[in-house]
Amino acid sequence: MSPQTFIEEADLHALVDGELDSERRRKVEDHLLQHPEDAALVEGWRRQNAALRAAFEPVALEMLPLSMRDAATRVPAQQQGPIETGAIHWGRPGASRPAQRLDELRANRRRQAIFSTALTLLTGAALAGLAALVFAGRGETPHSPVAALLTQSYAARAGLTYATFVSDARPVEIDISRRGELVAWLQERVGFSRPPDLADLGLRLVGGRVSPGVAAPAGFLVYERADGARVGLYFERAEATGAPQAPRVGQGVVEVEWRAAGFAFVLVGPLSPEDMQAAAERAATAVAAPADANH
Repeated sequence: MSPQTFIEEADLHALVDGELDSERRRKVEDHLLQHPEDAALVEGWRRQNAALRAAFEPVALEMLPLSMRDAATRVPAQQQGPIETGAIHWGRPGASRPAQRLDELRANRRRQAIFSTALTLLTGAALAGLAALVFAGRGETPHSPVAALLTQSYAARAGLTYATFVSDARPVEIDISRRGELVAWLQERVGFSRPPDLADLGLRLVGGRVSPGVAAPAGFLVYERADGARVGLYFERAEATGAPQAPRVGQGVVEVEWRAAGFAFVLVGPLSPEDMQAAAERAATAVAAPADANH
């Protein structure tokens, strides 16, 4: 492998964080196709990011303890009495008492602030541990990360991709304003370049991105409703074909899976099962239509 195509762990982290340019991102994605261990590592990091967001976002939104807010906004009181210079005041045994009382008051306030901070950190750690247990209980097995990735269903990978990207301020890598570039990129990287039009169902296409699949890169299109609800269409190469299956509801979203044109498609989103089924059937019809019917 030449130095120009050498992939380091820092590149994998940058991919997860969305900090790579398009050329470097393609090289990293090609590397993941050849190295399933690294692909499983990347998926694990994305899962950890989702768990951390679920654990710590509620803590970050909490109000600070009253003692910390008071300490941050309090104006230091003017010192009363003579300025202590460390000299011994013979004949005035009580002269140092105001300074001692002030030191004791400050020490008490520091202890209160430290206690409040420790309590907040312990709460966050407890939430993080609970989230880790929840994620660990969702089908985790003692097998290797590669085996877990290979045995993961298309719907599970679609749900993970949806949870990872849909709430981001920029959920796609190429938006629909660059439709020609988006279509060409999906064709080159995934082999599918016909984004279904769901506008008549109130779902506007926002754009798309490429996500690691098992045997090849997977595509992910994001649609948005007028009320801000987002629906994702995940597609990855697959062998079998079939009509849209009955919607499955889980973790606050609905998933509808079908196979067509050598791909597995999964529509995932927070709409009602009836709306998701209608959108999936419309998308399946558009995918199965002749190529010129989509222009």
